[in-house]
Amino acid sequence: MNVLVVVRLVPDLVEPLVVTPQEDNLDWEETALVLNESDDHALEEALLLKEKYQARVTVVAFDFGEIDQVLYMAAAKGVDRIIKISWPHREPPNSLEIAETLAQLVPTLKVELVVMGCQSPTEFLGMAAPQLAAALDWSYVGVVRGLEASEHPEAWKAYKEYPGAVLAEMEVQLPAVVGILTASQPPRYVPVSRIRAAAQQTRFEMVEGPRELKEPSAAIRRVYLTPATAHATMLRGSEEEVARQLVEILLEKGILK
Repeated sequence: MNVLVVVRLVPDLVEPLVVTPQEDNLDWEETALVLNESDDHALEEALLLKEKYQARVTVVAFDFGEIDQVLYMAAAKGVDRIIKISWPHREPPNSLEIAETLAQLVPTLKVELVVMGCQSPTEFLGMAAPQLAAALDWSYVGVVRGLEASEHPEAWKAYKEYPGAVLAEMEVQLPAVVGILTASQPPRYVPVSRIRAAAQQTRFEMVEGPRELKEPSAAIRRVYLTPATAHATMLRGSEEEVARQLVEILLEKGILK
């Protein structure tokens, strides 16, 4: 079994987002980026398949932002192969660009299963994984919380989550693209020392990405941060004074009578 994992950098929503002066996009040079959470879970699920079923794991990523640190981390966790796609553009690839680029690369890698996060903050309704499956004409199942081998060698079991945390056991025919929500177990921690060691030893395979981008079907007219219209009121004083102020506010709001 050969498994391909797609990892992406996305804006760190804990840090302030930075918009360009023209308000036409995020300022990607100033916006903090982190590994997409569900891609981290996809990597963990692939590593579990390696441990359980001797799968060979390849990681692929677009060369945008500080992606090397993510790839060194993946190397430290034990992936077998790392491929970096050149991306000489000021914005990260959108879901359609990801799907179109990978649709050309995947057939050359002889993989039977592609796993990637089923959603990201920069996607509309998590479209990258199903768009890739459509481009490859492969099976697809998304919002998956774990994978297992099936009694049928041409299929794998996928545990798909529905609203209300209801899990459905499905069989997905190979080759397939699977959108991972969470792995079967939390992503493993790797010490910084191992990541530094991997950075000294790991060599990436470079693949040429698209030099010219297609005109988007929908253009972004404006990107802006929602202005603050109100602020919290800080209650100060002793415990008795704060309690009295709180009761007065609740009475004023009609919550207490």
